Amino acid sequence: MPVYPCPECGAQLRPQNPVPAGKKLRCPKCETVFAPAGKAKAAAKAGPAAAPPADDDRYGLAEGVETHNEDATKAAFDPIKNRFKLSARGPALILVVKPSTWLLRVGVFTCVAAIASGLYGAWPLIFKVEDVQPAKKGIHFGKENNERRFKELNEEEYNQQLWIIAAGVFQFAWGAVICAGASKMHVLEAYPLAMIASVMSIAGPFLPAGIALLNYALSDNDTTMVLPSVVAIGCSLPFSFWCISTLRNKKVLAGFQEEKPEEY
Repeated sequence: MPVYPCPECGAQLRPQNPVPAGKKLRCPKCETVFAPAGKAKAAAKAGPAAAPPADDDRYGLAEGVETHNEDATKAAFDPIKNRFKLSARGPALILVVKPSTWLLRVGVFTCVAAIASGLYGAWPLIFKVEDVQPAKKGIHFGKENNERRFKELNEEEYNQQLWIIAAGVFQFAWGAVICAGASKMHVLEAYPLAMIASVMSIAGPFLPAGIALLNYALSDNDTTMVLPSVVAIGCSLPFSFWCISTLRNKKVLAGFQEEKPEEY
């Protein structure tokens, strides 16, 4: 019985008949296809009842199998390797995830601050505020007047509260636009809206409070309130510039353009 060693794993292949010239064998262990080199080694003589080794199997010829040629494979597949254009949305989505998330947070906080501002303006108009008089010192004779008094808003104060409510409504709409632009930026849709929201986020949620603090600091010459007011006014500037620079990135522009090429 002829013996053919595998050139890769060294397994001993023992087909029933010698392999003709030009034919190849396939190794069952490592799947290597090879052409036997030279003549097969003679199998060790053993009695008729001797069992073959553990790696002994009956192997047929590998009909029509050719040796793998890397150069031929490369030449065949290179022309169709880049047949389909790679999507630009993947790299763009990676770049916009974090800035759009922070932009959405700015919009949400702006809406929350607007609701708080509206409640502050509407509270004196809905509920009466009791006018508590300071307690009188000393001993007083006569009947005490325990009648409860409530503060009445004059026309100027009434108009001022209405202006606060109107500013709260405007600020809520402002924050809603920022939220909408952030959500569109997150999925690479509506590039103009995303850019508008990024620019609008310069006016952050604490801008009205910062302006009020700054006005108070300048009117009362209180320098201790200048720094908090400046921080409140410009707290959202880094996020705004971050989003604008991200939207101007060429990879991000390519991702938006792939969605609707006619708009860009």
